[in-house]
Amino acid sequence: MRLAWLALVGSACGGGTEPAPAPAARAIGTIAPAASSDDLQVATVNGRPVWGSCVAAQIARGAAKAKAEALDQCVGFELMAQEAERRGLSTDASVADATRSAMVNRLVETAFEDTYTTPESLGAPMTKWLDDNARRMHRPELRTSTYARLVVPKDASPEVEAKARQVAEKIAAEVTGETGLFSVNLEDIAKRIAAGSGVTIEVADGKLMPRASLDPAYGDALFALPDVGRASGAVRTPWGWDVILYTSGLPAKESTREELAAERFPDMRRQTFQAWVNQLIKQHGIKIELDQAQLQKLEDAS
Repeated sequence: MRLAWLALVGSACGGGTEPAPAPAARAIGTIAPAASSDDLQVATVNGRPVWGSCVAAQIARGAAKAKAEALDQCVGFELMAQEAERRGLSTDASVADATRSAMVNRLVETAFEDTYTTPESLGAPMTKWLDDNARRMHRPELRTSTYARLVVPKDASPEVEAKARQVAEKIAAEVTGETGLFSVNLEDIAKRIAAGSGVTIEVADGKLMPRASLDPAYGDALFALPDVGRASGAVRTPWGWDVILYTSGLPAKESTREELAAERFPDMRRQTFQAWVNQLIKQHGIKIELDQAQLQKLEDAS
């Protein structure tokens, strides 16, 4: 718990973790800057400021419930920052990396996250996605399955048809009525019974599908099963005689446009972030060059 609030203080003191301009004697300054011109200096630790913005941020983040507790946390963080500097950690490369990461995090927080906070904030891209995917507001029941199939080629003789059906019915006799079956159970039983029959057997997993997207005979048999872990009788499908196991599913779901937008928002926001980064590069004329020779050396060393 202590580590958790220390991390939060580190991201809140002085309104951010961006260090003040460093004195010449130090590679990295550790004095917390004010968040704004009207930030209040609420305490000092060895002459260094503890800011009101730190206290407010601790309460806002839920790291503290009262101002006194938040102040104690901010003071504690300042004490540790000074101890870290005393031990020479402010010049350590890892601290430099942490400082750079903090500045990047602060930029993302203020320039990106504070802008793109809701599905509506994504504007036209979100609107277009919702228009293109309106069907998702009406999701039918979906099921996955595993089938044991006794293959009957299209030009098969009546004898092959009869044999495939006979083997499928033997498999069904062992699994129909059972509960809690897994795919491996169906596979073991089907292959044991089919062994030496001369009939080709296939055992495979089906995708998560609505009934309307399946072959009618297959779909009717699968969606007639009352529970996950139950298997059908022998069913003639276009490919042969199947015994079908219901393995998982999702119930039908009706969603509003707003609910669909909220569900899509995290993924689309991540996509928008890359576009935002690209826009920064374009706005500031940033030139990125890759040293292919050095990259190759890195590749060779790995």
